[in-house]
Amino acid sequence: MHTHERRTAGEESAKRTAVRGPERPRTPASAPSPHRPDALRALQRTAGNAAVTRALTPAPAQAPAPSPENARAPQHPQRPQHPHAQDTQRPQRTQHLQRYAEGEAALGFDKVSANGRIAIRGRYEAYADADMITAAARDLEAQDRVAITLERGAAVHVGDRTLYRVLPVYKDAARAEAAVRASGRNAEGAGHEPVRGDSTAQRGEKHAAYQRSLTDPPEVRRLVALTQRIVTALQARSEPPGPVVDGLRAEAMKLALATMGGGWIAARFPYPERAGREGLTDLAVLMPGLTAEFLSGLPAVENQEAVVHELLITLPNDCQAAAAQLIGRPADGGLSVRRPAPAVGENHFIDLTGAAQDGWANHFASVILRDGDDTLTYEAAADRTSALQHGKSLGYFALYGRAGTDQSFDTAIRAQNLAYAERSASAT
Repeated sequence: MHTHERRTAGEESAKRTAVRGPERPRTPASAPSPHRPDALRALQRTAGNAAVTRALTPAPAQAPAPSPENARAPQHPQRPQHPHAQDTQRPQRTQHLQRYAEGEAALGFDKVSANGRIAIRGRYEAYADADMITAAARDLEAQDRVAITLERGAAVHVGDRTLYRVLPVYKDAARAEAAVRASGRNAEGAGHEPVRGDSTAQRGEKHAAYQRSLTDPPEVRRLVALTQRIVTALQARSEPPGPVVDGLRAEAMKLALATMGGGWIAARFPYPERAGREGLTDLAVLMPGLTAEFLSGLPAVENQEAVVHELLITLPNDCQAAAAQLIGRPADGGLSVRRPAPAVGENHFIDLTGAAQDGWANHFASVILRDGDDTLTYEAAADRTSALQHGKSLGYFALYGRAGTDQSFDTAIRAQNLAYAERSASAT
């Protein structure tokens, strides 16, 4: 389903290796997809998001056999699966937490709550009862630390029930702008975020603008401008002051973190840091490589983001940072607190330190809806193979059952942790 990266020192996760934070893909990511967008959309509707993500992924892999529900669907060439869909998007038997076995299967739902009032399909679609969405939105809006609320989208009919698409949105434009600033992203990104009260047309315009930004990202202009400033300082006759060198280095590291991730910094930034003209020389050598690697990954970024057809919130490639961005830090101990039945606006948490060699350190998942004992989360999970460090494809919905059952948050994440550790071991 998703992979989790251990956090850097000083944060809540345990250290994994000397290379910290999300890393860039280990395989070349510059080849554009040979599939036309209309063909991919048709594939997504007939065979699901799993087929699309397999078609978009460059690395070879063995695809699983289709489930009984999809046995009569058109068969498509088996392609490797996208790293963000390794578990949730695998074709499988519809998983019902308790009941509702027929209508939901016909609609392609992957999981339905025990009371039948929440359903998810793939990573990016969640549906719920109208009154439940309204009540959850009221709970979220009452908590000032929480940046988001919920709105209702398109309706689907399940027997005698009508469920509506769950749309997480920022409470206002100021919250969206604050999230963008805190993440170190370009300020233009705030204009691509869903905000409460947006019309359908406005959501469509924002989504289109976001897709266009992937082909000409503002980060490229920032990288070029910073390189020019470093070269200008290096060419000056006088010795560069220490604060100037330190400031340029800090700016380069912040931009590298936003574009390439912590692993890239740990592997490539000169250490120990040098002062004066030597320090500027190190940066002048580093920046062209940083820019070139970022540019080479843009086709993979477009492919990864192309699977998202709704305007979702842009989240970081990090589960804890995503939870903090969405719901802030609860007053009763913050995010790293075990809550058997977290309320709307709180989070699930599990510490996985030592659970599996090269496994995850932990996982955080923000709860946005409850249906009895079942929780719907909107979450992200760090993936070292992700083509980008902030994106709309990084957030996803998950539905968990009551604590202590085989569909609980703990059970699901522990199983995924073992699968992730196995994949990590085979990749090294």
